[in-house]
Amino acid sequence: MKKVFDIGYNVGEFSEACLSKFPDCEIISVEANPYLIPQIGPDNIKVLNYVCSDKDDKEVDFYIEDKQSGISTASLDFIQKSRFTKGNKYLPTGSASWNKPIKVKSITLDRLIKDHGIPDLIKIDVEGYEYAVIKGLTSKANMLCFEWHEEDFDSIIKIADHLESLDYKNYGVIGYFEESVPPTITHSEQGDPYMEIPVSFHSKSELMGSLEKVADPERRVHYGMLYVI
Repeated sequence: MKKVFDIGYNVGEFSEACLSKFPDCEIISVEANPYLIPQIGPDNIKVLNYVCSDKDDKEVDFYIEDKQSGISTASLDFIQKSRFTKGNKYLPTGSASWNKPIKVKSITLDRLIKDHGIPDLIKIDVEGYEYAVIKGLTSKANMLCFEWHEEDFDSIIKIADHLESLDYKNYGVIGYFEESVPPTITHSEQGDPYMEIPVSFHSKSELMGSLEKVADPERRVHYGMLYVI
């Protein structure tokens, strides 16, 4: 890979995994939390302080979780409905606490592509705000992957529908599952491992049908990454 967009940089673990596998890769990272923007770093990682969204140059509310930076989010719906609020068999109810929102300027995937060129991979991990991010893409742009949680299965469907409208035809999913999964799905104990692509890809209807069978929004345990080509 020569160029990657890392949407949801957090502390840079995904970007660093890219560089370890592709040392000459150029990485354009977007991180909404201003306190996580590094002052120095590798020359081929550029971190931009924006909320990636469906509109450019808007002031977006962003909620910071001080103790768990990886679940800070621009999605109020995520805060209200996720496993970190409602709990599951591993997490107590109210295991996270978000601050009052700060305002962060928005940028779209279309603008990032205009400014930096078409990447080989767009990775999106923004805690329930994935649909807003992907709506900011209006034409196909090579491989894309986004994080999913079973408690927000409705958003997975909307995202897949939008991507299909952009002519993405091949869909694959990798994730953590507590039950046996069909061969269309790749299981990983890590859930959303960095740079690990699903074993197989399928049509949208076939893949989404398989995922729906193992997604229970009330369980709030299964999660992973969905890849499209």
